[in-house]
Amino acid sequence: MGKSARTEHRFHPCTSLRSMKRFEFTQKIQKFIDAPHVLGDPSKGWDCLNILREVYTLLGKDFPTEFKGWDADNYAERWKRGEGKDVYREFLFSLGSPVDPAYALEGDLFIFEGAEQLFPGIYLGRGHILMVFAPCDTKQKNRGCKVVPFSFFKKFLIGIRRLS
Repeated sequence: MGKSARTEHRFHPCTSLRSMKRFEFTQKIQKFIDAPHVLGDPSKGWDCLNILREVYTLLGKDFPTEFKGWDADNYAERWKRGEGKDVYREFLFSLGSPVDPAYALEGDLFIFEGAEQLFPGIYLGRGHILMVFAPCDTKQKNRGCKVVPFSFFKKFLIGIRRLS
């Protein structure tokens, strides 16, 4: 048999749809990459909570506006006073439903915990996470929003949640 003049590409319908969704997702989160860390003021930069609210709203996901008296108007001030790590942990684990790491998808919320830090990340797929890094001390430059390999933070993972 001779070759046809037209080359036919056969994609599994789910694969091509998933690739299209991945592209759309990546386009939506571009504005966050390399943005500065600013606690409580999304007009100037992002912190761990307001980036979650913004990204999940862009993705059409339900994201609560209040949790146990914490809301967009008071969380930054309360956080500065040293309140909240336990409430923040409870809040993050109240979002969506749990996901087995083997079944993580783009947009899933990854929750990490370090020595004295609780920090979320948004899974971008292909082993990468979007995270907001606050300066660790006053000498450190503002690190802001970065795309990082999941493998670097894997040992700090304490949960994955999928928002609907």
